[in-house]
Amino acid sequence: MPDNDLTPDEPPKFDFHAFPPDTFFHERRFALDRRGPGDLPPTAKADSPTPTAERRKKDRRRRIDPTTFDKQYTPDELEFMSAMQDFKVQSGKPFPTYREVLKVAASLGYRRVAYDVET
Repeated sequence: MPDNDLTPDEPPKFDFHAFPPDTFFHERRFALDRRGPGDLPPTAKADSPTPTAERRKKDRRRRIDPTTFDKQYTPDELEFMSAMQDFKVQSGKPFPTYREVLKVAASLGYRRVAYDVET
């Protein structure tokens, strides 16, 4: 863009008629400010935790992956996790597909059992 002292032309106006008549437009630039005059100053917020902050902290705790905790796994679970890790190392794929997971399970001896359904 050349550097000059000329005032640039005004950008074209948004054409609302270019959209279907039932289109909803929401202009956020003219919305009221949700922060009220009664908000606490930043120093007061840091001194006393609010109940919402405590609640967020507890929710964060619940979302942590449970496999990262110390857990007593059954021998079957350990065998499957080890087989999956071996597959990922050999194939170079960090995220196997469902088909590949089933292939690993079948290599460990898993077979689908058909149950008799009584009527």
